[in-house]
Amino acid sequence: MAGYVEVTGHDIRRLAKHLGLTPAQFEAKHIVEVTRRGKKRIKDADRTCQFLAADRSCTVYEARPKDCRGYVCWDQDDMTVYGFAKFLQMPVAKLRKAEAEEDAAEKK
Repeated sequence: MAGYVEVTGHDIRRLAKHLGLTPAQFEAKHIVEVTRRGKKRIKDADRTCQFLAADRSCTVYEARPKDCRGYVCWDQDDMTVYGFAKFLQMPVAKLRKAEAEEDAAEKK
């Protein structure tokens, strides 16, 4: 989904332990941004989470950060939310191309 994922010091320690890293190693490898206020992020707003598997499952679920713990997940094979999120994160030019291709397919 679109949005940032900020991590606290506790999140970093928990994720590092889960991945078999030190907190410093985790930060060097997985922090994608540090804000001017010093908040650390592991996910950019418009990018897919680095811990998302090919089947869209969370590879660090047991150690997931506080931001993610507040997000409601389910295990049904429902593509609606995923499709909508993918749609929202698509660059405008790519979105217009996809819409044009969809319109062309519907006219056939």
